[in-house]
Amino acid sequence: MKKTNQERKNKKKFLIVAGISALTILGGTIAYFTTSDTIENFFKTALYQHQIVEKFESPSDWTPGTTTEKTIKITNTGSINMAVRAKYTEQWVNANGTELSLKDSSNNVAAIINFNGGWTKSSDGYYYYGSKSNLTKLLPGETTNSFISGVTFNENIKSTLNKTISSDGKTITYTSSGNGYDNATYKLTVTIDTIQYDQANNVW
Repeated sequence: MKKTNQERKNKKKFLIVAGISALTILGGTIAYFTTSDTIENFFKTALYQHQIVEKFESPSDWTPGTTTEKTIKITNTGSINMAVRAKYTEQWVNANGTELSLKDSSNNVAAIINFNGGWTKSSDGYYYYGSKSNLTKLLPGETTNSFISGVTFNENIKSTLNKTISSDGKTITYTSSGNGYDNATYKLTVTIDTIQYDQANNVW
């Protein structure tokens, strides 16, 4: 049975509509709304720095009873608060190169360190600016006082001398044995620690 012209036209229309529908369905599966944004955030860290200034002139003829000035001050040159602590070690070495005790045979301390206020010694051996439990906050631009002001060579220190008498007994000569505190070298080593103030109790 032959199809009429009208039937042929209707069939073409159907195929065109079906094709458009198929494209619409296909297009609908891949179409979507989208956006893309980039947001930049900048974090500037705090400036953490400080300056240590020492005032000290090494003596070449340090004698018992004499005090040599020594100060060490810390200035916060950064932008955040900090805490400060200090400790020291001592060493005596005689002229023969042997390390000496910090005290002589009479239990006299050979070198007496003169401490300033504002610092507190803790059981860990450190001197804390303020105290370990109540640290003094060193603000930007502020300077600590020195935890020491100087060192005194104890006037009561005992010397070790060799004594010789001439054969006629008229001349007595004393010479340094090289084993005592005369002609010896005293070394004081100071360590300074700083930390940002809000972390001091967690670390120290």
